[in-house]
Amino acid sequence: MDKLIEQMLYLIACALHDVTPDDEKLENLDLTALYKLASAQSLTAMICIALEATAIFENADPEIVKRWKDAKNKAIRKNILLDAERAQILHEMDQAGIWYMPLKGSVLKEFYPKFGMRQMVDNDILYDAAFQFQLKEIMVKRGYKTKSIGKGPHDTYHKPPIYNFEMHTALFGSSNGPAWAAYNADVRKKLIADPANPYALHFTDEDFSIYMTAHAYKHYQSEGNGLRMLVDSYVLNRAKGSAWDREYMQSELDALGIAEFEEQSRTLSEKLFGTARAVSMTELTEPESEMLLYCARSGTHGTMQNWVKNNIKKLQPDGKPVSNRTKLRYYCSRLFPGREWCRTSHPFFYRHPVLLPFFWIYRIVRGVLFRNKRITSEIRTVKNIEK
Repeated sequence: MDKLIEQMLYLIACALHDVTPDDEKLENLDLTALYKLASAQSLTAMICIALEATAIFENADPEIVKRWKDAKNKAIRKNILLDAERAQILHEMDQAGIWYMPLKGSVLKEFYPKFGMRQMVDNDILYDAAFQFQLKEIMVKRGYKTKSIGKGPHDTYHKPPIYNFEMHTALFGSSNGPAWAAYNADVRKKLIADPANPYALHFTDEDFSIYMTAHAYKHYQSEGNGLRMLVDSYVLNRAKGSAWDREYMQSELDALGIAEFEEQSRTLSEKLFGTARAVSMTELTEPESEMLLYCARSGTHGTMQNWVKNNIKKLQPDGKPVSNRTKLRYYCSRLFPGREWCRTSHPFFYRHPVLLPFFWIYRIVRGVLFRNKRITSEIRTVKNIEK
C-alpha cells in the first residue's frame, strides 16, 4: 500500500509540474489498484494525464486503459457542463437581485495547470439567506429537486445526470464553537463586489485561503479528508501564497484554532508536490506520515468509521484506551441528541426543547426502518475500537 501511495503521489507531482514521469520509478505499477485508489480520492483525471505521457498504457490491458481515459474525459466533460450551468444559475440570481459567491472547487480549479485536473463532485455557492425560497423557485424551474430547505447551512439541489449544487446560507453550521459562529456572522463584511456586478462577490485571496483551510479542517476532524485536500493546499499556495498578508492570515487562523493544521498540511503538501520527484514515506516525519495515511484511507469525503472514532475522541480526549463508559456515552448521544445538536438541522426542536422526546422516538423508528445498514456498521465500528 505504501508503495502504491508513493507512486500515486509521484504521478500527481509530475502532472502538477508538467513533467514526464520516469518509467523506472513506476516499475511494477498496478494500474487496477491505482485506479481504485485514485477513484476513491477523485484524482483519476490528474493521474491519467501523467500516465498518458509515459509508455505504460501502451503495454497495459486495454480495458483498464479505457477505464482511465473514460474517467479523465468524464471529469473534463463534467467541469464544462457544471461551468455552463453555474453561469446560467448565477445569471438568474443577478436578475433576482440575490448576491452570491462561488466557493471551494469552482474557484480553486482555475489555479490548476490544466483544465479538468481538479475533478468536481458538485458546486458550492454562498448567497443571501434572505432569498432562500426565491432561490428554490429558480432551481425548481431549472429542473432541480431538493429533499429539504433550511435544515442546515446549505440546501442541496440535484438534477440528473450530473448536476449537484450546494447553496449555502452560511459557511459553517452552528456546532463548531463561538469563534466559528463569529466568523459566520461577520463573513459578509469580508466579501468584495465585482466592479461590474454588485451581486457577484468574492473573498480576498487571503480570506479564500482561510476559508479553504477551515473547510478542510472541519472535515478532517470529523469524517476525514482525502489526498485532494493536500493537492488543493499545494496548488493554492503556489498560485497565491507569495502575495498573501501572512500576518493577517495568522491572526485569523489563530482565532479559528486552525493555525497548526494549516501549517502542517501546507508543509506536507509542499514536501510531497514541491518538485516532480518520488518522495519516500521514510522522508516524512511521524506526524506527516500519520496525516498522509489518514488522508489516503479517508477517500474524497471521509468515512463513517473516521466520523465515529473522531466523535468518540471528543468524548474521551485523554488519549487512553476507549472505555466502555465512553462507548455508552456515545450511544446515548446518538440516540438522544441534545437541544444544541438540533440548532442547525432541526431548528423546530431547538426552539421547542420540551418536544425533544418525540424527536428521539422519531429518530429511532426512522433509523430502524430506513437506515438499518448504516446503524449496524456504526455499531460494529464502535465495538471494534480498542478498549
